[in-house]
Amino acid sequence: MSSISKTSITYDPEKYADYQSVESGTILNVELNHINTNLRLETHQAVWSPTPFAIKMGEFIVSDGCHQKVVMDFASGSGFLSVIAHKSGAAKVIATDLNPKAIMMTKHNWKLNNLHPEQLHAIESDCFNAMKGNSEIEGQVDMIYSNPPTIPDFEGDIKRLSAGDWNINGKGGRIVNDALITQGRDFLKSGGEVLFVTTSKQGSKLTCELLEQHWGKGVKADTDDPLDYAIDWETRGNANWAVIKRVDLLLSDYYLPFLSQIKQFAKEQRQPEPLIEKEGKLYQKTYFIRAKKVD
Repeated sequence: MSSISKTSITYDPEKYADYQSVESGTILNVELNHINTNLRLETHQAVWSPTPFAIKMGEFIVSDGCHQKVVMDFASGSGFLSVIAHKSGAAKVIATDLNPKAIMMTKHNWKLNNLHPEQLHAIESDCFNAMKGNSEIEGQVDMIYSNPPTIPDFEGDIKRLSAGDWNINGKGGRIVNDALITQGRDFLKSGGEVLFVTTSKQGSKLTCELLEQHWGKGVKADTDDPLDYAIDWETRGNANWAVIKRVDLLLSDYYLPFLSQIKQFAKEQRQPEPLIEKEGKLYQKTYFIRAKKVD
């Protein structure tokens, strides 16, 4: 794919859902001035463009420093986090996604940003399935970063054509979220960490319970929503996981057709309210969770 003569626009995080309707091949200039990192991403209508979650995750990647580390971008989409990880010094980036078009665009955007192709291993995989038993990956990763899809299933068969179709992620929007929590530590080195985004619309108590089961002791809020807090990672004491950032994010119109499923799932699973209303507008709580593998 060549970017010659293609439309180029400056990325605006507040309009992230709008970029799914732009013509495939449009170049997004993502200017992250606050972390002194700029990059270019080519769009594809079957691949989700960066969300505000991903932009914040990019800040964490830069802050972490990936010098000479092996990094996994789990559910890579456009490859945005992969590119930032390598620009932050990662020796190798493993990018995974179920969507073959996402793998194609991750490779393309890596090349578009003039990065070394031998330092990217892009794998089409249903969660971790294609990587299980691979001794070059299992137990070899320093950091896993993920901004997974969050949309619940519609009833009936899913025809995955658009980026939105690929964002549909099982009952409660939890398939990728749960795979990361239940299987992610198998791919980390001892002392390795995972940093991911999850939301209130997926059920915060369910997320908390899985984290306790698979990662051990964590930090919990003493409220109905155990994830409704944020602390500095270094202040967690002997906990293995914690919420390190909490943001109320305006619910995009893209999610409106799924409101009934979101509310029904929360009711059935006895979860906290999945959405909050402020000044007549709906917001979802977003939680950035870091967890450390302790043997």
